[in-house]
Amino acid sequence: MSDDPKEPLVLRLVERLAASYPELPRDHIEGVVAEEYDVLDHHARIRTYIPILVERSAWNRLHREGTRLSP
Repeated sequence: MSDDPKEPLVLRLVERLAASYPELPRDHIEGVVAEEYDVLDHHARIRTYIPILVERSAWNRLHREGTRLSP
């Protein structure tokens, strides 16, 4: 990652989500969080809520993917 101001946010979210989804590769989780952040960052009017919205969107997406991986 670079000197992007979103980097600390993304890293914290990745840490939390990686703990919740140890069966998923960390680089995949990083990609999901980055994609969700980019989507919300481009469309959000109120930027204060971006972190919680990113976490919720990424969690939902990973949850759906995790359920598909379960036997």
